[in-house]
Amino acid sequence: MSRKGANSPTRLRSTETKARARVRNGPNSPVELKKQLEVRTRELAEARGHLSEALEQQKATAEVLRIISSLPSELEPIFATILANGTRLCEAKFGTLLLYQEGKLHFVAEHNVPPAFAEARRRGGGSFQPAPGGPLAEAMRTKRAVQVADLAATRAYAERYPTVVDAVELGGSRTSVAVPMLKHNELIGVIIIYRQEVRPFTDKQIELLTSFANPSRTRACSTNCDNAQMN
Repeated sequence: MSRKGANSPTRLRSTETKARARVRNGPNSPVELKKQLEVRTRELAEARGHLSEALEQQKATAEVLRIISSLPSELEPIFATILANGTRLCEAKFGTLLLYQEGKLHFVAEHNVPPAFAEARRRGGGSFQPAPGGPLAEAMRTKRAVQVADLAATRAYAERYPTVVDAVELGGSRTSVAVPMLKHNELIGVIIIYRQEVRPFTDKQIELLTSFANPSRTRACSTNCDNAQMN
């Protein structure tokens, strides 16, 4: 090709067009840089969210330990603090903590329970046997966390088991998760938390609630749980 042809206006324009395309679509193009910035922004937001979560959990654990240290012989404030923190951090609407004694569950703490539901439980005497196949019964049987996505769709509700009917119709309960409280692998109680919409708890939230349900984390709480079972 002649030197004149190589430097013709048409060829020069083609070369410039290709160069601009490489700039627009290359690894350092404005489009790619914008995409990278968006990714980094999302990663930073997620990291901040995880840090905030960790700080909240650390604060809640510190509060439980402070209550245990300041009131080593009083059980109810300890359980109330454990339940309140577990309910809040797991984004539940309300929850209850029950001890297992003589084949029945006994209410010992509650957090934000709807008044009509709480009143129905008081009329029932404060102790009961859980509905067969329900989250409480299954958590007790398996000694593992049990989640029910929708209480209103369960067999226990369809068969009009009183405690489940009250939970759904008086408490507005839909999604629930029950976590056993164990000492030396023996059942001593259950924590159950509820949402008033169908929205399953995440694995991380269930793991967190399980950690709060473990009273053997300290000697003081473990001893108090033993005393509660003997009384």
